[in-house]
Amino acid sequence: MQVAIVDYAMGNLGSLAAMAARIGHTAVLWRQGGLPPGTDWVILPGVGSLLNAVSELRRRALAGPLEQAYRDQVPILGICLGVQLFFESGEEGGHGLGWLEGTVPKLAAPRTPHMGWNTVALRPGTPLSDAFDREPAFYFVHSYSVLPADPTVIWGETDYGQRFASVIGRGALVGAQFHPELSGVEGRRFIEAFVRGVVA
Repeated sequence: MQVAIVDYAMGNLGSLAAMAARIGHTAVLWRQGGLPPGTDWVILPGVGSLLNAVSELRRRALAGPLEQAYRDQVPILGICLGVQLFFESGEEGGHGLGWLEGTVPKLAAPRTPHMGWNTVALRPGTPLSDAFDREPAFYFVHSYSVLPADPTVIWGETDYGQRFASVIGRGALVGAQFHPELSGVEGRRFIEAFVRGVVA
């Protein structure tokens, strides 16, 4: 399979491409214009602010083609800031892509960013939950989290000062607040579960 990694200078592109290679997929960098031919699924990464991310996607003429890919139900995996882009607006300012109703508030925790390893309680019955026989641990780096208007899109939750949504899913759209590409074996298992349960 081929995965297109959205390249708008706001993600861990090398780590993502290496992870795709480890599961036997070909990674291409999607830098501008329409969806690269032959793409089976998309990774929307991100590190930084919601406002800057959307501005950069528009500047590189990627926002429109991403919207089309979403409407065509191409499987999209949002990572960290990428999942925050699924939603309407952020507390720090700016608007997301608006694919899901909800906001991106700052974490109500004694110390931010939330940085390091933490567990995720996956909701039973989702395409990802059967891949793990216990609560997996992943690597997080973030100060904001998503707050969906529809709680049924929450596929996993994590505790850090508060209980927040750390995995989001609806149809072909899946997002992780953590970084699977930096999460070793469990991160690889998460990606493989996404490919098996959503892409395939």
